[in-house]
Amino acid sequence: MKTAQTLTTTAAIVALFLGGCTFPSSAPLVSKSQVGNVQVLDLGRIVATRDVVVDGEKTLLGISGGAALGGAAAHPGGYSAASTGEVVAQAAAAVVGAVAGSAIEEVVTREKAQELTIELDDGRVVVIIQETPDGRFQQGDRVQVNHGGWAPATVRLATN
Repeated sequence: MKTAQTLTTTAAIVALFLGGCTFPSSAPLVSKSQVGNVQVLDLGRIVATRDVVVDGEKTLLGISGGAALGGAAAHPGGYSAASTGEVVAQAAAAVVGAVAGSAIEEVVTREKAQELTIELDDGRVVVIIQETPDGRFQQGDRVQVNHGGWAPATVRLATN
């Protein structure tokens, strides 16, 4: 009986993790809603950068996972008749686990980013915060700014 519960719990956890996964692609992945929509492209030069951190996610996965682990840790034995004190202790541990799970998820899902101040070729100055997992922009870089249409603005190094 205990083995069946363990297998069921393990299968549920694996399904939750795999359900949120995407398979890698050699080309950038775009959603179907982006197809056929127009974005404006402006060219410019980065005049200032500042490192920032984008706050992480707080989803049901972190909360419920923490609660389940906290509750299980407070009641490691079998499922026999429990005293009121044991039930209260398990509930308190589940609450503490939920808070801890949410906090851990938020910290683990934080992203490094840069605040980019860009002087566009037409003289306008714009500021964009962008995650920078694949490289860092520097003052003086020539960039293209894509904006409008279907998605948040993005900055890429210009090809010219």
